[in-house]
Amino acid sequence: MENIIEPNIHPILVHFAYALSITAFISYVLASFTPSGKWRETLRPAADWMLAFGALAIIATIAAGFQAYFTVAHDGPSHAAMTTHRNWAVPSGVAILLLALWRWTSRTKPASAIFLTFLAAAALSLSVTAWWGGKIVYGYGLGVKSMPTVTGEGHDHEHAPGQGHGDEATAESSGDHDDGHDHGTADDHESGEAHEHGEDAAGALSTVPSSEESAAAFDAENYPASPEAVVDAYGVALRTKNEAAIRALLAPDVIIAEGGGAERSVDDYAGHHMPADMEFTAAVEFTVKKRDVIAEENLATVISESQVHGTFRGENVHSRMMETMVLRRDDDRWRIVHIHWSSAPITGDHEH
Repeated sequence: MENIIEPNIHPILVHFAYALSITAFISYVLASFTPSGKWRETLRPAADWMLAFGALAIIATIAAGFQAYFTVAHDGPSHAAMTTHRNWAVPSGVAILLLALWRWTSRTKPASAIFLTFLAAAALSLSVTAWWGGKIVYGYGLGVKSMPTVTGEGHDHEHAPGQGHGDEATAESSGDHDDGHDHGTADDHESGEAHEHGEDAAGALSTVPSSEESAAAFDAENYPASPEAVVDAYGVALRTKNEAAIRALLAPDVIIAEGGGAERSVDDYAGHHMPADMEFTAAVEFTVKKRDVIAEENLATVISESQVHGTFRGENVHSRMMETMVLRRDDDRWRIVHIHWSSAPITGDHEH
């Protein structure tokens, strides 16, 4: 029972808000254009009550929607879609509330043509809002706890490239809810973000075994020798959709954080965001602008600042991305134990 509403009550409330508002509009139309009589006289007050209850449901729905907006894990592409959904929902909901108040003060009279015109526009806007709500669930898997590996959804690289909290949806670079995420345009999270790290990535390609080979194919001679080379090889493995190589470069207990959430093992990652990261990375181009490497004897951190450009799922991606990878040396091999991606859209002020 503790998880009966998971991860948010918004999907439950939204059905009441939409159904009551749309049915009220249809009832007003029928009551206005049908011959006078008992049926017409009872339908009009019924429409008034439905619109009133619909307005109350909208208040609760918008409140739950904002709670979901800031708490549900998401990637870059889904963040952009979620932001579009929000931008339709707020004005649509406000319009319904104002119309409900207007109608309540004049409920003793038939609905006027002007009222019906405004309500029709609000109903249409609410329908667009509902379409976007379905899109972020069925198109991006937002709020879905688990999905088949073959269709694992969007990366949640903290508001994918091109998405700061609420921006163009550009798949989260590096893999989005977060937009993400990822947060980006298409942020990120959503989301798979391309982790191609500059020109060195091309050279790293030769060290990556084919997807048909097992992770053991990385032997002492071709396994990347430095933390930076491992990071580059990981980007290439994502771009070439080489799961065997990805598994070889990641520690089994790797923690991949993005969009306010985290995957805490290679298997967890493979079952959720890895497919989307592969798809995103293969679709766009990453250009490393700056990289810092902080290394000790058996622990290293590689921080990369990149720009991401391209088209992903029909959305233009134009973002800057920060990627932090922590690597640990075990048995003379550097493996990635932690990844964190974040991104934001590139605007005129940030173009370099």
